[in-house]
Amino acid sequence: MTTLVGLPADEGRERPQAFITSLDVDDEIGLDRRQTPRRIARDTRRGGIETAYKKIKEFATWTTSKAFSVRLFHFGFAVLLYNMWVLLDFLVQVSLEIVDCRLTPRITAGRFRALLSRHFGTLI
Repeated sequence: MTTLVGLPADEGRERPQAFITSLDVDDEIGLDRRQTPRRIARDTRRGGIETAYKKIKEFATWTTSKAFSVRLFHFGFAVLLYNMWVLLDFLVQVSLEIVDCRLTPRITAGRFRALLSRHFGTLI
């Protein structure tokens, strides 16, 4: 079930905002009207988690194995590489003495993967 929700303008937003959610939202009950912004905020934070999973998939190797242990190893290794990339980007920002961390990385995932391939490709 998909629901289109419109939130009115408030102190945080100057214009009304529309969201599509799978939550059951009823405008007739005051409790639901008060809980809707909280639910939408929770769904919005969820977007960051899904973006992280999409980035982790960029670091994963292709496998056709049906064995759970093999697939788990590939996912775990991809998470390890993803975390190394995030840490390296953070360390670069700190070394540049930037007070506010940027939302966009200074070192892209593709550039980090190319670096790994260049330096560690001969080991594999």
